[in-house]
Amino acid sequence: MGGTGWIVTGVIAAAGLAVGSWTTLLAARIARGESPWRPGAERAAPGSPAARAGRLPLPGWVRGRAGHGESSSAFGAWYPAAALITAAGLVAVWLRLRTSPELPAFCYLAVLAVPLALIDARYQRLPDVLTLPSYPVALVLLGAGAAFVPAGGRHLAGALIGMAAVWLFYALQVIIYPAGMGWGDVKLSGLIGLYLGWFGPRALLAGVLGGYLLAAVTGIALFAARRAGRKSRLPFGPFMLAGALTVIVIPALSR
Repeated sequence: MGGTGWIVTGVIAAAGLAVGSWTTLLAARIARGESPWRPGAERAAPGSPAARAGRLPLPGWVRGRAGHGESSSAFGAWYPAAALITAAGLVAVWLRLRTSPELPAFCYLAVLAVPLALIDARYQRLPDVLTLPSYPVALVLLGAGAAFVPAGGRHLAGALIGMAAVWLFYALQVIIYPAGMGWGDVKLSGLIGLYLGWFGPRALLAGVLGGYLLAAVTGIALFAARRAGRKSRLPFGPFMLAGALTVIVIPALSR
């Protein structure tokens, strides 16, 4: 990678930090039942730590850690971590796809995955306000990319088939064993299938099975560390997203 490539990578990483900060802030408002556009911070006194933190998430978090309790209570340690993970995800997608026309679609997934995973890990739910609107967004972005890539129609058809197949697979699991999975996972599964299906059946199978494998390894580790019992239920959304993104950014798995 030449000098220009490193510059672009740095710009994408910086953009990821900013975007990750804001999307995680919006996701936290959604998780608390607030409007993402009219949060409690806007009702705070002008110039207060909460009001400043609402406008500048990462600086607000740093200020809160320095001793301003109002901001610190609103922004936990997962905010900067989410920003870093978002930046890493965007860089990984960029290094995988470079200037391919489908790059915007997969950048959207990388950004969306972080707040979804954090909400599910913390509250064990996947908000419809994040998952359902992502279907038309992803379809439009992938459809636009399909018009400019070789065999774009085949890729788009594979994505649609993957969306239907994975959604049906997860829906059947919930119907057969409702205690093992929630409908939020089902709603997310179609989106996962859409993106994985773009790369073909091999990537689709690897991404879906990868989510189960990551969940199994994590569950065994938590059980061995006595941090989970036999009846403990792990939120599955983070593993679904991690499995899919791992396959997408590793060329050997998504070709």
